[in-house]
Amino acid sequence: MKRILIISLLFIVFQKGFGQLNPMGSIYYQNQYLANPAMAGSEIGWELNAAYKAQWVTVDGAPRIQTISAAYGSENKKVGFGLLFYNDMAGVVERTSFKATYAYHLPLNNKTTFINFGISAVFMDESISHSRVIAEPGDPSIANFDERTVYADADFGIALRSSGFTLQAAFPNLKRFLKRNEQRNLVDRSLFMTSISYKYINEERSLTSIEPKIAFRTVENYKNLLDAGANFQFNGDKLLLSGIYHSSGSITFGAGTTYKNKLGILAQYTTNTTDLQGFTNGEFEIGLKYNFR
Repeated sequence: MKRILIISLLFIVFQKGFGQLNPMGSIYYQNQYLANPAMAGSEIGWELNAAYKAQWVTVDGAPRIQTISAAYGSENKKVGFGLLFYNDMAGVVERTSFKATYAYHLPLNNKTTFINFGISAVFMDESISHSRVIAEPGDPSIANFDERTVYADADFGIALRSSGFTLQAAFPNLKRFLKRNEQRNLVDRSLFMTSISYKYINEERSLTSIEPKIAFRTVENYKNLLDAGANFQFNGDKLLLSGIYHSSGSITFGAGTTYKNKLGILAQYTTNTTDLQGFTNGEFEIGLKYNFR
């Protein structure tokens, strides 16, 4: 049994590292709050998001990730709140986390430019899914893993937004970022993310907007990563197409639409990183977004 458990845990380490190399595709355009707490409530009113991601579907016990978030922006555009639920399972190990976020949007230039600050309290629990384990009852390896207490951490983010221009920086897993000998997690973690983008808008044409974006990310125990891509909107937001290249050697393609300016649907596919190409297929993701504005 110990051999089975060790193999499963090693699989999680590899999977999570890979997951950090290719994060949820929703973070780039559809739900930027996933990556940066400063973006919580950047739009007035309530907004709900849900996403599901399946990796390596041809592999038994392959990773599955689900996220659900709710964000609210105040009428004066100064304050934002967010709640985020995250769950992933791979093999026999399951990870669940909950984040509560407060963001302050400092208006400049008569409220056309904002400096955003956001902080999230993070609570995470890691456990063994006993229904998936094939072993003798009472194995001490499982008991020791399940005795791990709930892990508390924090995320911090900042952003500058002005007339289509957005500059962001986020520091997830602050405990690990500030205390490099912190070894609580099983897996590699994202340590820093920054991005810059500009949204060109021309409502009089069928190609309504183009938003190129460049992002830089650091992941523990891996080389720095660069993402570059663009999002295209046609006929308002009736058709959305996006493409993002990751320096890990993978590419994310996306297509979506918005119904009555309320319900957004986004489907994405990410090819495998260079090291995994030829072993299995890539990642499929579906994202839903609904606003009450």
